[in-house]
Amino acid sequence: MDKKITIRCEGFPGLSLVSATDANLENLRIWKNNHRTSFFYQETIQPEQQKRWFQGYLDRADDYMFMVEEDGHPIGCMAFRTEDGDAIDLYNIIRGEDGVRGVSMKDAMHVMLSYITEKFPGRKIKCDVLKDNPAVRWYQKCGFAILEEKEYYIMGISNDDIPVVQIDVEEE
Repeated sequence: MDKKITIRCEGFPGLSLVSATDANLENLRIWKNNHRTSFFYQETIQPEQQKRWFQGYLDRADDYMFMVEEDGHPIGCMAFRTEDGDAIDLYNIIRGEDGVRGVSMKDAMHVMLSYITEKFPGRKIKCDVLKDNPAVRWYQKCGFAILEEKEYYIMGISNDDIPVVQIDVEEE
């Protein structure tokens, strides 16, 4: 399945969310490996594994992976997938490198959440985050609340206070 979506917001100049392509595989692999202790799968990912994962991603119509770009340069990634029922699960949210103009991953998150609420109205948005992941506080700053604590991870869910921004979506 071809996934070609670009999302922009006039309020965040230079910020774009662009569907990941095979040209992004090495960045995705390096970023995930560099931050692997913050994720459930903590093994080092090899290039062939990344290619197989990406092919599986392309085959799943309910899975969306975006590169966070600053002026066309990838600086991070974020993804979501729909689940049975009414939930949207966020995953693979990684700041890969610092941008030049300071594009904020929090702003990118609000753009992606705006896309989700527009495309899938009424669905709950959740994420599972390891308890020792330093990003737990970042998620809370983005508007997520702790729903439930498990032994190793926290289940978070968005609340109604997440700002929705006006977005421009191009889908091919």
